[in-house]
Amino acid sequence: MAGAQVISGGGVSVVAALRAPVRVVLRVFGRRGAEGVSIPCQEGAGAGVFVVVFLSVVEIALVDALLSAPWVRVAALLAGLAVAYVMVGFAVALVACPHRLAAGRLTLSYGAAFRAEVPLHLLEEVTERRAMTGQNRTAEVSDGVLWVPVMSVTNVVLRLREPARLEAGRATGDMREIRIHAADPGAAVRAVRGALAAGPVPRPSPAPRTGPGVAGEGPGVPRPSPGVAGEAAGQVPGWLRRLRWAGLLVLLAEVALVTSGLLDWRIAAGVLAVTEGVLLVLGLVFGAAFVSGYRRLRRAGLGRRAALGGAFFSLVPPPVAEIVRHELSVWGVLARAAAFRTQQGHGEARLGRAPGPGWAPAVVAAVLAAGAAGLPAWLGPAPVALAGTLVLLYAAAVAAAFTVAGRVRRHGVCGGRVVLRWGLRHMVVFPLAAVEEAVIADAAGQRSSESRFVVPGRAAGALVLRLGSPVEVPARMGALRPVMTIVVPLPDAAAARTTLLERPEGEPR
Repeated sequence: MAGAQVISGGGVSVVAALRAPVRVVLRVFGRRGAEGVSIPCQEGAGAGVFVVVFLSVVEIALVDALLSAPWVRVAALLAGLAVAYVMVGFAVALVACPHRLAAGRLTLSYGAAFRAEVPLHLLEEVTERRAMTGQNRTAEVSDGVLWVPVMSVTNVVLRLREPARLEAGRATGDMREIRIHAADPGAAVRAVRGALAAGPVPRPSPAPRTGPGVAGEGPGVPRPSPGVAGEAAGQVPGWLRRLRWAGLLVLLAEVALVTSGLLDWRIAAGVLAVTEGVLLVLGLVFGAAFVSGYRRLRRAGLGRRAALGGAFFSLVPPPVAEIVRHELSVWGVLARAAAFRTQQGHGEARLGRAPGPGWAPAVVAAVLAAGAAGLPAWLGPAPVALAGTLVLLYAAAVAAAFTVAGRVRRHGVCGGRVVLRWGLRHMVVFPLAAVEEAVIADAAGQRSSESRFVVPGRAAGALVLRLGSPVEVPARMGALRPVMTIVVPLPDAAAARTTLLERPEGEPR
């Protein structure tokens, strides 16, 4: 492509792999790292490093046992250690070499295997969109698109103003679009957009991902996520996040050993008593981290309840945190329904009741509850009957929560913000000033698209909100995407429009 901008870079670099462990060590001890804003592309490389070190130790021990001459054994040991260090370096580089915004350039990296420097003036648009690719290389140009995935997944799309040619090792070709993976795609999109709008890249604020224009999953409980240039308020350090699994893994390992008969329960009790000391130390560390995170969130402007939730969930492993959030949502909705209360805050004007899922969840809840009541009479007082009864009762509670969620979780507007709620915990909060136009439309035929989001629900009418600035809404697989139009199905869309237009853009009356 004659006259096209050439984007330079490099392929596999052993030097970068050798430097990666040193960078991690300096980061742990608080030494200053590279300038600019980092965009992590992976959560961590702990599992890969463990496998590499374990296999290296086994290999070195086997080679040492097979050799006889002392000097050969020393040479083999040194060679094994060198190879192990290089392999560890390649694994650690996945975290030590993130994407980076600095000096008017966006440096794309895949550990020590790929690097490309893209000038910011070539970027026209950045959006969040999840896509799968079946490529075998870490970076590849295909059909005018540069793919830099992680586990065959990309979630950030960068569109170029003009065609460019990439020359970075084995990844060469003409492209007009770049697709990369980021550990926090929403934060990555905001960082690149800020760099495009402001020129020099500012350091991000330590405030958590809550507030206007952010999609959430709970009534005011923030979900702290890794920052773009550092850790957000309430976010614990990386080494402490990995320790979250320690106590749970110790307990599960002992339960598995005792259940399988490989370990006597008396010995297991003794081991558990010994490990209680270690777990106590971890408890003290996590307690200090919880207090510190709570204070940082309070200084960031969050209320007590939101700060407690943010500090707690930052210390819990992500899968466990998701389970806890789901359980809190189910029982919170049922408790509010029993008390004839809603999740709306003080002074929040109702935009209308969110359309419920219909009569199907209520019928399912009634059938499951009847099954739970009749199961003990059918099977008798057996452990299987007790377990089945508990499972059926829990399933009935979940179905009942879906039935009453529309009445408990209503849409509203308060304090210059529009709050849209649906399901058991999903919500979107954005400024009222972002709404440029509110029109009434027929709910039939409304479909979500790249720039439009339709709030789940069934109703005859809908309130179509056209926005002046993009608002992030939930997408597939837990990702977020920006939209310029939000369609809200409502039984009385006209009354909701009147409430929205008459509501002041400041504090509630």
